[in-house]
Amino acid sequence: MKSFLILTASISLFLIYLTPCLAADSLSIEAVRAKQVLDDSDFKAIDNFVAGAVGEMLDTEDFSSISNIRAIIIANSSSTQPNQTQFSEQFSKSAQKYISAALTKAETITPPERSFKIITNLLMLVDGLADIRLTDVALKYADSKNEVIRYWSIHSVTNPQITEQLNSPKAIDTARQVIRRLDEVVSKTSPDGVVLIASFAGSIKISEGESLLLKAADSRIACYADWTVEQELLDARILQILADKMTASNAAKDVAGKRFGQLLSYVFQRYIKSDDVLSDLQKEQLVSVLVCTEQNCLSKITGKPRFEIKKAIESADANALQQAQNTLLGDQTKAGELNINYGKDPGGVSITHPVALSGPPE
Repeated sequence: MKSFLILTASISLFLIYLTPCLAADSLSIEAVRAKQVLDDSDFKAIDNFVAGAVGEMLDTEDFSSISNIRAIIIANSSSTQPNQTQFSEQFSKSAQKYISAALTKAETITPPERSFKIITNLLMLVDGLADIRLTDVALKYADSKNEVIRYWSIHSVTNPQITEQLNSPKAIDTARQVIRRLDEVVSKTSPDGVVLIASFAGSIKISEGESLLLKAADSRIACYADWTVEQELLDARILQILADKMTASNAAKDVAGKRFGQLLSYVFQRYIKSDDVLSDLQKEQLVSVLVCTEQNCLSKITGKPRFEIKKAIESADANALQQAQNTLLGDQTKAGELNINYGKDPGGVSITHPVALSGPPE
């Protein structure tokens, strides 16, 4: 309650600095939010508010204030009355109309730096509104050449509030649409984006989410294989999601387990074979992934506390670390303790170990 009062006071104070038109719209919307039944004039007030606020974002030259405008829009995006669907439906309709138009116009703005800032802030607004009906607007930018724009596009369709809405049986078609689009971009997005997609795929309840998760894991595995991987620390999260799938469903155990074993093996091997190729920060990130995975995933999967990896790293014993990997994930002589199914070779013989990581490029 205290935080709400602080936010309300901050918004009221900021109204002083808005254009007179937008300030009036903001005061009008507060009255509409308190109504139990809306009429045509109320719908018009909502539309005017969204049009004015989004227009203010589009036209601003002072980007120090744009976050405040976003906050005002988001704070006024729902009715204060319980179960008032008239308000939310009109607000959503207006948001779709004006944010979409603003994004289209922002693409033509010069200089490019100003265009970038406006598009980014509009996508951050979409993210904050967390309205499933705005997913189309955001997904348009999922393969943007600009990494920041791409990130916020993906974030706005994968945040937990959106995921919860997409898990409704009524939203299955929209969920599939989002998954199809993310499937198109997951292999060419940033590491941050891959983790957002993997987290979303691990939480979405329809079967297509599993394929998206595997593709996200495969994209990280491919980066390890050719020594182009960045932000290794993020793989602790992907390994956790895969481990959760392994323990939650027998049907997912083989496909998720294969990616878990391969990705974890590459983390082991990258650390063991790094020598002078990697920076201290990269090595620290790999250590964090290994230790966190041992504590949070391996202990859960095997049902007992694990310390072998941590001890091998602390003693700087590469042989012990390699043995820990072989014991868990398997080697050429036998399957590992996790009993992961890595598939079969061309002769139909079961593969008992993950693919070895080649040495770093010279």
